[in-house]
Amino acid sequence: MDRRPKVNILANRDALSAALSAHVVRLAAMTVASQGRFCVALSGGSLMDIIGPSLGSNPLRDTVNWSGWHVFWVDERWVPWSSPESNYGHAQRQFFNRVSIPDEQIHAADVSLNPSETAQTYESILATVLQPGAGRVPRFDLVLLGVGEDGHTASLFPSHPALNENRRWVVPVVDAPNPPPVRITMTLPVINNARHVTFVAAGPGKANILSKVLNYNLQQPELPARYVNPSNGELQWFVDRAAAAEC
Repeated sequence: MDRRPKVNILANRDALSAALSAHVVRLAAMTVASQGRFCVALSGGSLMDIIGPSLGSNPLRDTVNWSGWHVFWVDERWVPWSSPESNYGHAQRQFFNRVSIPDEQIHAADVSLNPSETAQTYESILATVLQPGAGRVPRFDLVLLGVGEDGHTASLFPSHPALNENRRWVVPVVDAPNPPPVRITMTLPVINNARHVTFVAAGPGKANILSKVLNYNLQQPELPARYVNPSNGELQWFVDRAAAAEC
């Protein structure tokens, strides 16, 4: 059964950036204080444009214990890190260059391998760092997601077989309908096992899809974003007024 998420609607993109950054910093501080570290999985798209400059500037930058952060990617495009399409590369430019997260705690996917090997290697990184235990799924403290205009999230696209994967943690996607077509993505069992899952959407281009994804009076089986429903965690949306205009 779907549980209705909390939807935070902010006046504009700047207010969204500030509220989202404060949310992430609060969760990170609480988690580092209680567990000694904070494991977060980032998405690509506009997420780093929204949150990176805010997290990487004062007053937040100098108040965060960056040494406790471990950063992963929900999905990655199978392109060189130097490519403008690389999620890691974009995060490096917008976020990591501004803060002091230890390099060894930034867990980028090895795109020098073929897609299947990249996915398998990333699974091994999840197992080593998160140590879920035999037969258990890794548990992130926070997963940050965007949503595409077709309802996809991470690199989980409508009607794609990866949506039904319930055994693997990370899978290759070699036929994504959006460019670039080759990617790797975490699967729904991992996303839905997180303690906190937060969607982010901004701008009028997201208004129509948000009106569908957030309309819980209608069944929306074709929208992957609706498959995100943490089994033992909190689901929230942070959106600006333009994105929420049709909700």
